Formats: sequence, structure tokens, C-alpha cells
Amino acid sequence: MRTMSDITDPLGDSGADSAESDPLPRLLTPAEAAQLTGVSRKQITGRMDRGTLRVVKDEAGTRRVPRAELVRTGLLDPSHPGKSQAESGGELVIWRDMYEREREERAIAERQHAELRAQLAAIAHAGPIRAMRLRRETRRQLREQQREGDEAEASA
Repeated sequence: MRTMSDITDPLGDSGADSAESDPLPRLLTPAEAAQLTGVSRKQITGRMDRGTLRVVKDEAGTRRVPRAELVRTGLLDPSHPGKSQAESGGELVIWRDMYEREREERAIAERQHAELRAQLAAIAHAGPIRAMRLRRETRRQLREQQREGDEAEASA
């Protein structure tokens, strides 16, 4: 478990200087974290006990939750300080974006599948020389698509 002196806030808070300009404290009690995120105090303390929510102990030995930790775990929306992900629509936006991305990927895969079916049908109805050329072209296209997919995964 870390102590208050070990904390550096990735949101850019460097300590007491920012306390005057920032309405939200850097380190929160479980009750404050619960109120800020919109979840129950029991859920916050449960996460603290399980270790899924990192905490620090202050000088008195009281467990405190860094505000940055609430952002890291998705309980607090960094673009709307003071609002939970649910209040700012963040969680809904994340799920909607994931759904849209999956829909787009599925549509692309279905188009590619339809193109391959059409190419296979053309091969089946072509003469032997034409069929050989079509098969070669289809294999080349499949290799290119595989290479593009591998490059996209590597860059993600």
C-alpha cells in the first residue's frame, strides 16, 4: 500500500498548489469517492478490499482513493470532473462506440465474403484456363487482405 508521499497524480495535480484552483480534492475518502462516482460506499470499499481500486493511507492511517484511480478504473469521467461516467454518458458512449465498431467490422466482413462467393461462382462457371487465373487472383487478394489485417492489428 502506498502512502501520500508516494502519489503523483497523472491528471497533472502536483499537490497543494492545485488544491486552491481545483474544486475536487486529490485524495478522497470512500464516502466522497462513492458520492462522486454515483456508486455505493460499500462498492467502493469492496473494490478497495479486493485490490481492484488502489488506495493510499494518510498520516492517520485512513485509506484514501486518488482521484486519478477513479479515472483509471472508469468510475470517473476525466473530461467531466465531478461527474461519474454514467452521469456524463461516458459508459453509454463507450458501449455505443464498441457496438458501432463491431457493426462496421461485420459489414466489411460480409462484403468480403460476398465478393469471394461471387469469385468462386465465376471460377466454377469458367473454362479451365480462366478458372486457374481466377483462383490465382483470388489467392492474391486473400493474401493482401490478410496482410492488411495483420498490419491493422499491429498498429492497434
